[in-house]
Amino acid sequence: MELKNVKKQYKLSEGNYVKALKGINLKINEGEFVTIFGPSGCGKSTLMHIMGLLDKPTEGTVYINSQDTKELNSNGLTALRSQTIGFVFQSFFLTPNLTALENVEFPMVLNNQNEHERVKRAKELLKKMELSERANHLPFQLSGGQKQRVAIARALANNPKILLADEPTGNLDSKTGEEVIKLFKELWRQGTTLVVITHDSNLASQAPRTIHMMDGEMVKDEKNYAHIKELIKETKKIDAHHKAFDVKNKGGEMQR
Repeated sequence: MELKNVKKQYKLSEGNYVKALKGINLKINEGEFVTIFGPSGCGKSTLMHIMGLLDKPTEGTVYINSQDTKELNSNGLTALRSQTIGFVFQSFFLTPNLTALENVEFPMVLNNQNEHERVKRAKELLKKMELSERANHLPFQLSGGQKQRVAIARALANNPKILLADEPTGNLDSKTGEEVIKLFKELWRQGTTLVVITHDSNLASQAPRTIHMMDGEMVKDEKNYAHIKELIKETKKIDAHHKAFDVKNKGGEMQR
């Protein structure tokens, strides 16, 4: 994903505009975990809406998978968004009269997947979120952390390459928030490109890269080298485990 000179302004009245974004240049590589950090009103949520193709910039260009999104009509934008991007919001936005399973299924219904495949996928995702026993519960029967995990499962339903999360721990207590952060890290280690919008400095510091925003501008692009080292260490550990597994299997085959 890449943004070139992206600007966004809103008209308040005749001749009176507010500039929400002031020339954003940002490239996010496949497999990155990036937090966008700043106070309320700095433009970070506007930026997420534009990155997620939920809104269009007043000026500038947004590229998704090297595709210039200005070249796409409304149907093309909808298709690219549904196939490429998953969303997680602070307020969950679960459909109240649908069960957890049905909420996770819903994006796949919109993508015209057959019932057998979408139910199978939804159950797999709820299992991954440790919510199998809550599959038939309605949202009001779930805790805040459980609702957010259902929302994350729903965001992953169409297997998106990019996950955008807007204040995902904002309505959670600190313990539950830490569990959600841990889950995001696991998704990132599995290859998901993860962009998290937050005003929480603790959450912002969890990513290998943090974009600092103020008054509609990027004021700092910061690398967190401790987390980069953590990723390298974790990757080596996983590789070593896979090699040990392969050696064990080959040894068993030789004995047979």
